[in-house]
Amino acid sequence: MPVITLFAALTVSLAGGPSGDPAKNGDVPADAARDAEPMLERILQAFDKAQRETTSLVAGFTEKKELKLLARPVLSRGEFCYNRPNQVRWEYLEPDRKVFVITEDMYLAYYPALKRAEEVPIKKFVGKRLFRFLGLGQSIDELGKYYEFRLAQQNDLKDTYLLVLVPRKKKLAERVAEMKIWVDAATYLPRQLQYVESDGDSTLLSFQDVRTNVAVAAGRFKLELPKDVVVSESFNGFSLGEQSF
Repeated sequence: MPVITLFAALTVSLAGGPSGDPAKNGDVPADAARDAEPMLERILQAFDKAQRETTSLVAGFTEKKELKLLARPVLSRGEFCYNRPNQVRWEYLEPDRKVFVITEDMYLAYYPALKRAEEVPIKKFVGKRLFRFLGLGQSIDELGKYYEFRLAQQNDLKDTYLLVLVPRKKKLAERVAEMKIWVDAATYLPRQLQYVESDGDSTLLSFQDVRTNVAVAAGRFKLELPKDVVVSESFNGFSLGEQSF
């Protein structure tokens, strides 16, 4: 979400097919690879520059979760706030209100309908894997340790470039099959993100009314919990409740 920083010198893995007949076995013909690599490099450099110049970001979002256990997708709507380097607020407004706040020191999740909350020190996340999973505030060098990148040859979202990230490490691949980022062709900021889990479940996030480098009140990253809320120190990974990120 956000928010995702990309590029520097690293080896990029390309896959996909040219516009026309799809390549067999997912291979990219040599001429397509030669054309795609400079383009991918240019996009990543521009994306990285846009991220470096973004000190804050506020946007509305819609989320579509497709789960094998459910016959229909789960649709949600909310607002996202980000302050560099590591202040994040995800607030779901519909269908159920939920708030997730991440700061340098603490992860806090609040589920008003359940009168439950989670409060976990960030230091408990080994290697800050929560931030790595979300892709927040990381350079392409950092992301390149965990993902290989390719530029998709086919893309159905107008005025965007589609980047596909595939896990390099087996442990990460056990949870995430791939991540997709639709980069706006004008701003080089993410317009859509999709996480495809290893079991086939997927989460698609679409951003609207994106505003960058605007003042975000410090209070947005603080939560005053009602006294009747039960607070635990366990981390459920945004999974408590039926609709979650």
